[in-house]
Amino acid sequence: MAEAMAAARQRAMARPSKPMGSGVLGHFDTLGSTLRTIGALREAGHKKLEVYSPIPSPEIEEALDIRSSPVRIWALVGGITGCLTGFLLTAGTSLAYPLVTQGKPLVSIPPYVVFMFELTVLLTGLFGFVALMVHSGRPVIKLDSTYRPEFSDDRWGIFVSTADADAMTRAESVLADSGAVETERCV
Repeated sequence: MAEAMAAARQRAMARPSKPMGSGVLGHFDTLGSTLRTIGALREAGHKKLEVYSPIPSPEIEEALDIRSSPVRIWALVGGITGCLTGFLLTAGTSLAYPLVTQGKPLVSIPPYVVFMFELTVLLTGLFGFVALMVHSGRPVIKLDSTYRPEFSDDRWGIFVSTADADAMTRAESVLADSGAVETERCV
């Protein structure tokens, strides 16, 4: 478990908090043209895309092929661990210090349910919080240099990260052909 946490922390720290290097930025008026452009850029071989949107859009996440968060798996593991720990702790205590009452069994599930539930909720929350800290990466304190204020109002933006001049030219042509209102090179 510790190795998995260390590996996840390394991956999170390796992720850039803003687009790397230079590239091309395209401005779009509609979500549809933005989605078409993402598809066209993917087909053209551009993989490093940063998309700015004024509204949350599951379609953009799907077009960018963003994978689901691993936090839910950590929470599930925490819940199962909590439930099993609650049972083993109460059953182990009953067996280690038997208190025989009218011939009833030493290990009985109904009295343990409350403690099992408490540990399930506690460890689910703790594992979820740790997973959030591990997988979220570093906080972004400063806005990207490619961000424009109109991306928060009524426009969408796509930044294609590339250092190659030929790739920049190809990306500019794809952006222009897909209906970009404006394109600009960012260095």
